[in-house]
Amino acid sequence: MEKLLLVIGDMENLNLDSLPHTMLDQILSKVATNNIRDFGSARVAFPGFNAIGREDYFYRSTNLIFLNNWIEEVNDVRIFRLRCYHLGNPKVIYLRGMYELFIFHLVDEGREKIHLAGERGCLLAKYVDGMMNLAFSIDDRGLVHNYPGFTREHVDRMSHMITSWKLSGHWDYDKTEMFLSLLERIDANFSYACWCYKIEEPVFVVFIDGSRTEWRCDHCFWQYAAWSFCDEIHLTARDWPIGD
Repeated sequence: MEKLLLVIGDMENLNLDSLPHTMLDQILSKVATNNIRDFGSARVAFPGFNAIGREDYFYRSTNLIFLNNWIEEVNDVRIFRLRCYHLGNPKVIYLRGMYELFIFHLVDEGREKIHLAGERGCLLAKYVDGMMNLAFSIDDRGLVHNYPGFTREHVDRMSHMITSWKLSGHWDYDKTEMFLSLLERIDANFSYACWCYKIEEPVFVVFIDGSRTEWRCDHCFWQYAAWSFCDEIHLTARDWPIGD
């Protein structure tokens, strides 16, 4: 990715004909993610980009999760997004599932799409699906049980992603009652009664953002992870033009 960004930054001095097809695909995908108008201009300016822009594979694989600047080109974005969606792009399926979950409150339909996107390779969807399964496994005591097969490092990395500024631009909606209810029911103070809380010489864990906390056993880790997920998760597709 670092090499790709260098290529984009030096586009004026670059012989695009010398680049392999895979790198051209990545460049065009990056352009489309940043600005849909530039995507159209790139296809006009270079035949290689235009050829890639006609391939179904491009629309099945391009990453639109971070595409938020659509307001001035709403119709072009709608056409682009729907083509990706109907060709089975897992990231766009995830976005559609999140929209159905948060805006239409279609829990089953939204979760089904998020699960499908995860099965098709969208890491963010797989994480959200696994954490929702964890949160939904809550019992009458406020404890969760269906621990996903994620490492603690992966949970930290994905949690950092869903709370990053790039995915935090859509707040003009009411958070679905489902997450608010789970947030109230999950016992976030469970660890205070656990043996791991009473270790005399605690071990500290450093997070991706540089902060640190005391190590906790698996039960306490997943208990707090479920609570944090329900508190942090938010819609990443609020301002997307929707229509099938």
